[in-house]
Amino acid sequence: MLTVYIGWDSREPIAAEVCRHSILQHATIPVNIVMLKQNELRVKNVYWRDVDKLASTEFTFTRFLVPHLNNYEGTAIFMDSDMVMLTDIAELIADVDPNKAVSCVQHDYTPPPGMKMDGQQQLAYPRKNWSSMVVWNCAHPDNKQVTLDLVNDPEVTGAYLHRFSWLKDKDIGLLGPQWNWLVDWYVEGRDGKPSLLHYTEGGPWFANHQKCGYADVWNRYYEGYVESKSDSRVIEIKDLTVPIHLRTLLEDMIVSARDPFTIYSDNVFEKCLATFSKTIQDYAVVGIVDAGGQGDLKTGKELKMDAILDNFLSGSHGVFAGSKNLLDLDVSIPIVVRGIAKKKVMHKAVEDGRDFYYIDTGYFGNAKTKRYHRISKNSLQFNLPIDHNCSDDRFIKCGVSIKRKTPGKNILLCPPSQKALSYWGVDLKEWIESTTQTIAQYTERPIIIREKQSRHIRTNDDTIEMALDNDIHCMVTYNSIAAVESLINGKPVFTMGPNAAEPLANTDLARIENPLMPTVDRIRQFCCNLAYAQFTPEEMINGTAWSILQELNS
Repeated sequence: MLTVYIGWDSREPIAAEVCRHSILQHATIPVNIVMLKQNELRVKNVYWRDVDKLASTEFTFTRFLVPHLNNYEGTAIFMDSDMVMLTDIAELIADVDPNKAVSCVQHDYTPPPGMKMDGQQQLAYPRKNWSSMVVWNCAHPDNKQVTLDLVNDPEVTGAYLHRFSWLKDKDIGLLGPQWNWLVDWYVEGRDGKPSLLHYTEGGPWFANHQKCGYADVWNRYYEGYVESKSDSRVIEIKDLTVPIHLRTLLEDMIVSARDPFTIYSDNVFEKCLATFSKTIQDYAVVGIVDAGGQGDLKTGKELKMDAILDNFLSGSHGVFAGSKNLLDLDVSIPIVVRGIAKKKVMHKAVEDGRDFYYIDTGYFGNAKTKRYHRISKNSLQFNLPIDHNCSDDRFIKCGVSIKRKTPGKNILLCPPSQKALSYWGVDLKEWIESTTQTIAQYTERPIIIREKQSRHIRTNDDTIEMALDNDIHCMVTYNSIAAVESLINGKPVFTMGPNAAEPLANTDLARIENPLMPTVDRIRQFCCNLAYAQFTPEEMINGTAWSILQELNS
């Protein structure tokens, strides 16, 4: 789960609440929001620095506690309270280079002299506002230097911390201005379009800033926040996004709590216990959380829940388990895993004759945000017959357009990662060498090798669509879902391993000069089928994914 730390100031608590509301309103991923309240941090003895009279907010220094508060693990975000998120925070994460220690908008900003907000002195300094929104790679080795002692050391200046002086410039990732849009400084059109507004010189919650830029936007989110906190707001259990069997359990628990003396109903408490017992024993699928290696499974707080796996289990009447529990699990009960790292668990399932469901990145419709996740049965990718014609309703929702074939000169070789190839016992370097040698036997066309890079690069700087637009004749890959994207973008594809695109792909490199290319109609129908094998988190939770998978695989 992503944790967002919001700077909290006792002079403007409403700003922090509206900021929180805006994040949660758009988020498609689980988000935990923590308010950095200085007094609470002092009570917990993680912040003991003397009050700095030059500090413009109560979180001037506490923002740098984020790596420690996040246990120097995973990704976390800090943002000032005077911000409003206009889009899905998952899009911000997708824009981040995961190899950087921190990522931020690197403003070239010099504020006008005078006062800001509620009478605070406006100060100008290098890298101003860089630290007002930071995506932290808490596990980065260099961030281990940001200790409690460092943050609380009176000899360590604000300039040192706010300029990320413990880092080399190359370790500070660059984000576009949309992710820290300084109100009344950046201009739409010239600088793009905002995704995260920052009322750095004061927002509408201050009397003297009620007519600032985007004041109407902040007021709209404020009204939404007030409505969400209304005492009259009632949520019906039937409206909750939870499986039916859990709704039943909640209903029983509420009745039991309201009628403990059984005035209006008999044995409600016993019924509640029976429902709970049935819920934890009568499961349809088991999600395996570790990779099947000795010592893989941690327990308690050390183990972070996989949100996507949790979503799927919620809608399929499933439960979590470790690979060690497979010994006690009847072979008739299927398991579900997420990610190729669980290859030992999947191989074991095949060996035992147990069905398994595999979850990974969807085939299309994701752009920068992983909105869709593919789920396949007893395979890493969709493997139903090509003549299994599904409706186009789900494909249309993905917003994907299929292009007609265009000629090109180069051959695009897209090897998967070594992690993926290890599932079949294939060595990445050897596969690239043998494949390029085989291609060279049949053509003199240039070969462009596009090795798999970080998701940030694949969704921003070097998308597959960009690569296919580079005068490409055809693509050659192994099991990569890039094969599907190649067909969508009007390029023939060769698949050298198990692949969802295999029914429409070439498999004999001897045909590299004259590859077969299916018609647009055939590709579209194929994509309609694939759309019935990829799902959003909401569809996993409400049982749609499980229902469709059972129908398709019946």
